[in-house]
Amino acid sequence: MSINANSTAQGHSRVPLKILGLLLVASFFASISTIFYGLTVTHQAVALTEVLLIAGSLSAIVTAPLASLGLWSRSKQGIEDSSFAQLLIKKRLLLALFWAIGLGSVCGIFVVLSDKAFYSFLPTALQNLELPGSLPGVLAAFGAGVNEEIWFRLGALTGLVGIGRWILKQSQTSAVLFWAANVVATLLFGAAHLPQFALMASGLPFSVIGVVLFQNGVVGLIFGWLYWQWGLLAAMLAHITADIIIHVVIPTFFG
Repeated sequence: MSINANSTAQGHSRVPLKILGLLLVASFFASISTIFYGLTVTHQAVALTEVLLIAGSLSAIVTAPLASLGLWSRSKQGIEDSSFAQLLIKKRLLLALFWAIGLGSVCGIFVVLSDKAFYSFLPTALQNLELPGSLPGVLAAFGAGVNEEIWFRLGALTGLVGIGRWILKQSQTSAVLFWAANVVATLLFGAAHLPQFALMASGLPFSVIGVVLFQNGVVGLIFGWLYWQWGLLAAMLAHITADIIIHVVIPTFFG
C-alpha cells in the first residue's frame, strides 16, 4: 500500500518562487494576527511599525526556510505544484472543505472535552485562565492555522517524507513512511506549544507537558492527514475551525 500524493515519478528539484512568495505574504498577515492576539492577552501596546517588523522577521526567519524546504521536497518527490491553487487543494474542492470543517470541528470539541477531563491535573494558573474574547480568538485561529500548517505540515512533514524516501529509496510514499513522518512532525508541532504554556503556567510540570503533547498529538495527526490527502488549505481550514471552536464558539455560547 502507498500514499499517493499525485506523484509517480521523481521531479526536478526546485522551489517555485511565485508560490513561495504567496505563502510568505499569507504568513506575514498571519503573524500580524498572532502578535495582536498576544498583545491583547498581555494587555500591552506596541507601535504598528514594530508589529510589522516582528511579523516580517518571523516570516523571513521561520516561514521562508520551512516553506522552501516543503516546496523543494515536494518537487524532489515529483509532486508538481504548477499553481498556488494546486498546492492548496489537490482535488474535489467541496469534499475537501467538508472534511476540513468536519474534522476541524471534531478536533476543537476534542480539545475542549480533554481540557475538562484533565482540569484537576493542571496548575491553578491554567485552571483560572480566561480567554480574551471573540475577535482576539479569531485572530489567534487565523494566525496559528496559517503559519503552523506551513511550518509543520508543508515544511516538516513534507521534508521528513522526502528524507525517508531518499533513505529507503522509495519511488512512492508508503503508508508506513507517511505515518512515521506524520508522527514526528506532530511531536514537533506539540513541542512548539510548550513555551507558551510554560509562560502561562509559570513553569512546565509533567502534567502540562503530557496534556499539551496529547492534545496537539491527536489534532496534529489529523491535520497532517488532511494536508497529504486534500491539500494545504484543508489542513489550514481544519486548524482554524478547531481554534475558533476553542477560542470563540465554546466561550461565547457555552462559557
